[in-house]
Amino acid sequence: MTDHVVLAVDGAAPSLAAERWVVERSHRIAAEIEVTSVLEHAPLAAGFPDAERDRRRRRLDEVAARLRAALPDAAVRAELRHGRVVGELIAASASASVLVVGMTLVDTVDEVGHLPLGLRLAGRTHSVLVVVPTGFGAAGGSDVVVGWDTDAAGEAALAFAAREAQHAASVLNIVRARKGELPLDVELAAGRLRAGHPEAEVRVVHAVPPVASALLEAGRDASLIVVGSHGRNPLEDLLVGSVSEHVLARSPIPVAVVPEPSEPIAVSPEIVDEDL
Repeated sequence: MTDHVVLAVDGAAPSLAAERWVVERSHRIAAEIEVTSVLEHAPLAAGFPDAERDRRRRRLDEVAARLRAALPDAAVRAELRHGRVVGELIAASASASVLVVGMTLVDTVDEVGHLPLGLRLAGRTHSVLVVVPTGFGAAGGSDVVVGWDTDAAGEAALAFAAREAQHAASVLNIVRARKGELPLDVELAAGRLRAGHPEAEVRVVHAVPPVASALLEAGRDASLIVVGSHGRNPLEDLLVGSVSEHVLARSPIPVAVVPEPSEPIAVSPEIVDEDL
């Protein structure tokens, strides 16, 4: 199955990091790639809208050319969108498998107006959202870390993480953060994955809350952290310190936010098959 990847770019360092991530992943997982930029504001200076539009189109063409050179077998196209950045990218995610954006790490989230793009999109996209930090590309680990819980969002996150780990030939670390003994449910989920793919290495990590800290700690030697999303209002959740806010804002490695499916899914050995 070929993924439809939408890569949002603006020429800044975070979007360059996102571009590198897309190239690296597309060497493992076949993808058709849409490079997009959103022209949002049109200052009053005479001739500015046309000049800015032309500049954006040139940038998109440059990124598309680099992707075609790096991925000669991939179908790559460029599209300039007009409107509000968040709204246009949410709309683009409706037909995508993965929406990829770059983001600079932040220490705190103080004001709604200052939320980085990745945080404004988290929990609102139709597709998986991958947020790539500016520093991506430096030497790091290869494991995939997923935060898991016994609900549809947790199952969807596990399915995505398992597929990513399979194609990267990486260890899949399933993090279950809760007090007390490790519940049987997470071992059963891991067992189903091992049964279907005996060549894969699946580990269960029993951590104590808070969940965000557990995921960041487990991700120290990883290449990707995966979390599930219930699609709640992201501004309300992020401003009170949700798991997504802490992980997205502080993770030095890419983070995938997987939306809860419209219909519940069951984790099975076939969940990471090629035809997923």
